Amino acid sequence: MRREGVFSPFCLIFFVVSAFHQAQSFYLRYEKLGSRMERNNNYFTVEEYYYDRTVVKLALSSSQQPSTSQNPVVRDHPWYSHPKIGRDRSHVKNHYNSLSDILNSHREEQLAERNSKNKDDNSDNLAIKLINSSKFLLISSDGMWHRRSCSSSPIASPLYLSASQLEEIMSGLTTMDFLFNNTNLEMSSEEGPLIAWVGKFENENYWVVSLENDEVNGESETKEPKAKLESIILELRSSETKENELVLDCKPLREFGDSLHASHDAGILATANGLVEFHKSHGYCSRCGAPMRATKAGACRTCIKKGCGKSVYPRIDSATIMLVTSSCENYALLGRKRSWPSGRYSTLAGFCEVGETLEECCQRETFEESGVVIDPRSIRFAASQPWPFPRSLMVGFRAKAMLSLESSSSSSSSSSSSPSLPEIVVDTNEMEDICWFSKDFIKERLELVGSTALTFQPNDEESKFHLSGKASLARYLITEWVNEK
Repeated sequence: MRREGVFSPFCLIFFVVSAFHQAQSFYLRYEKLGSRMERNNNYFTVEEYYYDRTVVKLALSSSQQPSTSQNPVVRDHPWYSHPKIGRDRSHVKNHYNSLSDILNSHREEQLAERNSKNKDDNSDNLAIKLINSSKFLLISSDGMWHRRSCSSSPIASPLYLSASQLEEIMSGLTTMDFLFNNTNLEMSSEEGPLIAWVGKFENENYWVVSLENDEVNGESETKEPKAKLESIILELRSSETKENELVLDCKPLREFGDSLHASHDAGILATANGLVEFHKSHGYCSRCGAPMRATKAGACRTCIKKGCGKSVYPRIDSATIMLVTSSCENYALLGRKRSWPSGRYSTLAGFCEVGETLEECCQRETFEESGVVIDPRSIRFAASQPWPFPRSLMVGFRAKAMLSLESSSSSSSSSSSSPSLPEIVVDTNEMEDICWFSKDFIKERLELVGSTALTFQPNDEESKFHLSGKASLARYLITEWVNEK
């Protein structure tokens, strides 16, 4: 009896130790032990070794070679996006729910400076500091106000206004005297133009002011003639340094986005355009039908009816855009729509449907539009791009068509086999034309600037063939493919 009593604790200890080793062994099966990278032509094969597990192989193109340096090089980003634009609006939302209060503080500060010889620079006033570091974009019913050059290759630049300039413009539009009368930014659609915070770049806050905000109610009571607004802006800017080569213009962003010079400007304007489109399309609550107002510095809309308070945020429509190449990667599948300017070709694209993955969307859209079958194993993510026309996110992929090889008719005199490109069956309901284009052909025509504007007027050479402009993710994908060695 004494031996059994001593033996039982030892059995318990032995059982616990055994269980621990079993658990440790099970964990080691999924523990990564090492990796090896080997170069195979233009691809790097990465082999990851695991204990008691099949080796995992990942094929990466040479353009995606993993960087071993401490400071990896950040690759270029698609248009309408910029990684250094700050999106955190807490410093605006939490402390400055009322933009009108900030502008009122700014106006009072300016009046004090005019009436006093000694300027009272209150650097501790957070409202003044914010408004002094803010720039404003102006959107009316005709589009976004900007400046452009008069040269044959026009270059566009945003029209950024200071708070004092914005005040002058609003005071000139008598029906829009709302900035210094409203109690806060949380306004309903009937209370005047929309004001929304866009982002922050290099310590400057960017806002968008939409003069067409009342269009969500069906009519725009604040809509002023374009000529009057233009005359006010021109008179306001006449006191500044004259830029004879630039003229004032107002168009939808898509019509001049390719002409913007700086990528951060493109990112700011695209965000502003997307926010305005969101507010225009959500004038009323989908639950109770009451009007909605802008909240959280323009990032949200909230029902004004007590007892409801439903909030909505900008919806993003996911769409795939894929560069489909032949199995040898020397040919690309490009198509065009009837509504496009003559000669424009681009990659295939389509919206993701309910219950569908992005990879499945690539396969379905390619087959529906062209009849070409994609090898599902070849699909790989390339890049993404915001496309706020009105609310899309383009997710770019690279993929290969299913391999089809057949011997040429002259195989008796030649020992080589020629690649047979998959047959194309165009869906004429969606596309006007879809063709295979060789890499050499595309490379020669990358010199043509092209455009994503729907009103683009191509020249004689471009009317035969040209690609979408630099603002499109399609051109980004095509350029990467052409530059691959």
